[in-house]
Amino acid sequence: MTIALAKDVEDFLQEQVRAGVCADASELANDVLRSVIEQQRRPLEVTPELEAWLLEAADKPATPLTRADFDGIRGRVRARTQASTT
Repeated sequence: MTIALAKDVEDFLQEQVRAGVCADASELANDVLRSVIEQQRRPLEVTPELEAWLLEAADKPATPLTRADFDGIRGRVRARTQASTT
């Protein structure tokens, strides 16, 4: 299978190989995809903290999400993803 990667993703893969994180880009791509598979198969764990947060949030007024909200979410996900791969 051949896939096209975004330039930033390709650069990241090459950096990881040079740093010795993996033997080659295919190895890292397989590891990442296996991780995604595992996360999708694992049920969401409802902890007391999550339940308390959801109950607290349910009592607050809802507001529509804005572009800034989504940009913030994307930024946090990218930061978390980068932190977990280094």
